[in-house]
Amino acid sequence: MLIESLVPLRVKLPSGHILLTPGVPVELPREQAYRLLVKANGKVRETTRDWSPTWKELAELTVNLTAGDPRLPLLHACDDAYLNGDWDAFCHAAARIRRAVSEGCQ
Repeated sequence: MLIESLVPLRVKLPSGHILLTPGVPVELPREQAYRLLVKANGKVRETTRDWSPTWKELAELTVNLTAGDPRLPLLHACDDAYLNGDWDAFCHAAARIRRAVSEGCQ
């Protein structure tokens, strides 16, 4: 779950202490995030990622792909990651698309 602090906050997690900076989202396991939301009520909130700038960039990069293009499965990987809410996998797949397009793979 993506958590954002509203004030500078040092938080103790099972993995150690982290410093939360206002406006900088941090991904936490769901259980830890829920616990933090309750304990630090009013100091943190759940937030969401804005996927749209990356999707717009990918749309521009892949506008001319055809059904037989070998880069198309990379776009499907972005789709799958998005549907699963997996930001890291989405970014990884997007980077692979950028690299494939810039290298001119056909």
